[in-house]
Formats: sequence, C-alpha cells, structure tokens
Amino acid sequence: MADENRKSEGKQGFIDSLLNPPKCSMLRMIVIGIVGGIVIWGGLNMGMEYTNRSDFCMSCHEMTIPFEELKKTVHYKNRSGTTVQCADCHVASSKTPTDYMFKSFQKLIAARDVIGHIKGTLDTPEKFEEHRLVMAERVWERMKDRDSKECRNCHDFKTMDPAKQKDRSVTKHEGAIEDGKTCIDCHKGIAHKPVHLKQDKAQAQQAAAPAAQPESAAPAKAEDKPAAPATSPALAVAAATTAMATAATTAMTTAATAAGTAAATAATSVAAATKPAKTESTAGSVTALDWSKIPARQIKVFYPGQAGLEWIMNKADHSSAADIVEKKRACAKCHEGDANEVGTAIVTGKPVGVSKTVMEPTPPAGKVGFIPVTFQATHDDNKIYFRFEWVPPKNGDKKLDPKNEVKLTMMFDGGGTVEGSELNGCWGTCHVDLRTMKDAKDDKKTKYIAGADLASGKFMDLIQYRSGKGQSPVDGWVDSERHMDGGKSQLKADGKKEGNKWVVIFERNKAGGGKGDHAISADKVYNFGFALHEDYTNARFHYVSLGYQFGLDKPNPGVKNYIDIQKQ
Repeated sequence: MADENRKSEGKQGFIDSLLNPPKCSMLRMIVIGIVGGIVIWGGLNMGMEYTNRSDFCMSCHEMTIPFEELKKTVHYKNRSGTTVQCADCHVASSKTPTDYMFKSFQKLIAARDVIGHIKGTLDTPEKFEEHRLVMAERVWERMKDRDSKECRNCHDFKTMDPAKQKDRSVTKHEGAIEDGKTCIDCHKGIAHKPVHLKQDKAQAQQAAAPAAQPESAAPAKAEDKPAAPATSPALAVAAATTAMATAATTAMTTAATAAGTAAATAATSVAAATKPAKTESTAGSVTALDWSKIPARQIKVFYPGQAGLEWIMNKADHSSAADIVEKKRACAKCHEGDANEVGTAIVTGKPVGVSKTVMEPTPPAGKVGFIPVTFQATHDDNKIYFRFEWVPPKNGDKKLDPKNEVKLTMMFDGGGTVEGSELNGCWGTCHVDLRTMKDAKDDKKTKYIAGADLASGKFMDLIQYRSGKGQSPVDGWVDSERHMDGGKSQLKADGKKEGNKWVVIFERNKAGGGKGDHAISADKVYNFGFALHEDYTNARFHYVSLGYQFGLDKPNPGVKNYIDIQKQ
C-alpha cells in the first residue's frame, strides 16, 4: 500500500513539475527554443544561400551553357559594375515570408534538375538545345504568374525616369501599364539565347494560316503578303494598317550603333559639303515668303534598307506590330527620337529587330544612316507651301541617277483616306516585293497601295522635286501602282544649294485640280511622309521619314507626330 502511494505521489509530482516548472527550468526551455530556432533557421538559410551561388549551379556542367550566355549580356557586366547571378532571376527573393516559402518550394522543384543531371537528360549541347524552349516556357510562365517579381526587385515602373529613356522605351512602358503587362511579356531572351523567336515565328505562321480561307470566313492577317492591285478590301485594310510601323526595325529592337557616333558622322558630312552654290528652278518660280517667321520642325530621315511593310508588321520580326494595329500607336511615338540609330544600324549592315535581321545586304560604302531635315509649312487662301532644308553628306563616286544629285518626294493622303496612314504616313506604299527589295520578282515593280481605289480617295498624292537641269517637278500619285504624271495641282518646285546646304520648296494649289490630286482643306487632318534621294541615288537607296500629320490652323498638342500649318 505504501509502495502504491509513493508511485501515485511520484506521478503527481511529475505532472505538477510539468504544469508548474521552476522559473529556472522555464527560462532554460525558452533559451533552448530560441537558440534551436536560430540554429535551424540559420542552417536552412545558409543552405539556401550556398545553393543559390552560381558556382553551385555550375557544378552541373549543363548549366554552363546558359551561364556563358548570361556573361555576354549587360545584366552580367556593365558600366555600373552591378551583376546578376542565376538565383537573382530563377529563385525568388526573401523579402517577405511568402517569398521565403516560394523560395523553399523552388528548391524542392530543383530536385527535378538534379534527377535530370543524373539521368543525363541535358548532358550534351545538342540535348540542351532540344529541350531549351520547353525549359524557357516553364520559366516564363512562372515569372508571369509572379508579375515578374524577380525583375521588379531591381526595376520598377514607379521609379523609372522617362526623361532618361528613349521614346521607344517610354511608349512601351506606358503601354505595358495600360495593358496590365508584366516585364517578361516583352523581355524574353535578354539574358540567354533568344529562343522565344521560335515561339513567335510559330505563332505568326499559325496566325497567317486562316488567310487561305475565303475572305468572308476570316479577316486578313497583317503578316500576309499583299496581293496584286486587285487585292480585296479586307486585305487592303490589313496591309495598309500594317504600314504604321515605319522603319521601326527595332526596334524594334534595335539599333546597335550609338547616337553619338551617328551624330559625329553627320557633323563630318556637314563639314565636307562645301560645293559652290548653284540654283535650278523648275516650273516657274515659287512665291517668295519670309520663312524666318514660320515655325520649323526637325525631322530625321533615315536609311531603311529592305525594311518593307510585311517585315515590320510581323511580330516575330518587330515586337511592336501588335501595338501598332491594336493600340493605334504611331511609329513616330516610339522612333522619332532614335531614328538616327535605326538608320545607322541598317546602313552598316547590322542586324535589327527582335529577329536580328540584316536589312541591308549590300551596305553602301560611306553612306550615313540619317540626315536631319528642317521642315516648314504654311498656306494662304489658295496655296500650300512646304520647305525642306538639310546639309548633304559627302558625295560618293557611284551615281545611280547621274541626272539628279537630289530628288525629294512627298506623299500625303486625302485626310484619313488611306487606312493606317495616320500612324505610318506613306509606308503603306512600301512592300517587300518591290524592285530591289527582299522578295522582288519584277525589276519594274514600284510602290503601290493594297486595296487602292482612286475614285474613293484611297491613294497617296505624290509630288517630287528633281535637281537635274531642265527637270520638271513630278505631280503624280500612288494607287495600285505609281504614276509619275497626270496631276494638275499647278505644282511648282524650287531647289537650290546654298553653300553647304540644300533648300527645296514646293508650292501647290490647295484645291488640287486633276486626277490623282487630293484637295487640302481646313476641316481635315492629312497624313504624310517624305523621302530624300541624296548623292545621285535611286530606288530604295534613299532616306525616309516616319509618318507625320498636318492640319491647317488646327492645333493638336496631344499628337506627337502632328504639325499645325498656320496661315501666312
């Protein structure tokens, strides 16, 4: 009985000690718990950080392939000395508890890579390339689900300074905010091989497939090549709309030569152009005006190479193709500021656009990438006047058009009569199947507008100055083909070389007056572009402008590519 009582008392004492431990024991347990927690957390964190090192990643030899690609990019080596390691993009940051949980989950998922390493799934460069797109798509999907948080750890819309960005970047970022896009939607392939181009190309081909169906069954796609003059209205709208990209080969993406280099080249050209002044007038003298009182706009005309409409509007080549069509974003909104870089890259035979295409297979020796042109315009009761002034670059030895040192061409629609011209100006007339272009099959084929209709105004009015002695100005138009005569707008054109600069002035009757002439009135906004054939050149070897608009005494400050022509 005594033994049983002692046992009962012992049990009760043990329970009491657990329920009411001495203060020293309680403190000891707390300390042990805290220290143990720190040790466990520290161990886990050290393990996390150790396995996040790029050196650890490189212990699997197949990871050396993407790492060597990273080392060639600005994310690894740059002027500021910052660098990105594998984990910065492929493993979540640990700024919040949820991030830490996701990071732990990523480590578990990484076990799949270890298994693949052991099995030799990617043990050769050939096997890696075979699986590259699948692996990349997996990463893109994860980053999109997390709103590209790995990118936003360093980059954020709220802290960007638009004043220090190129026009193209500002426009794209503004559009991304409006459209709810995240970084990875546009910035695939910036650290590794641009395998996303395969995906874009496949999507473009898939999108183009319905074009084979009857027109009533499916709308025409921007990627479709334009048909001959008898193109259907559906294709006409699609093809003309596609023109809105100008030679934005970008940029798409874009130009590889610095603007400073281009500017230096232009400055050298200015110094070199010192021929004596001479004047050639055609079709009578243009009315004398005081141009010093008329506002001026500097427009960069740039070298486009073979950047035709279809290339520009193919998303696999030009990332902004969808934005141009769907968001109605004018080409000049993105590229007015860097047209010089685009032209310099193209004329030197460097790859441009997201597809890294060489748009000039035979770079002309010594040709500059762009020329700054000062544009002015005014009007009176009956006439409109356009003035162009520029410093020509140094002339070369090759003369494709020996009669004319300079030709300046301007095209404009009838006030929104050509679909898409409000965004691209006259680029709807430039196609990849024209003579000297990439897909040329006819050496006589010149500019045209798909789905053109002269009777309804779906054509571009064309005026041209030629510097050759005795050459009359061209008063024509472009519809299903280019017509170099027939207009009756009482066109006059003066051109003269004053020291080291050229000045060309057009005087035109606003009412038009003939076939292929658009009337110009105050109630419309007209879309235009112009081209400059310098140095006795011909065909596509010219300089072109982006698409612009003009109206008569009609301010429109919200539109970047708009010019208000005030009455004199």
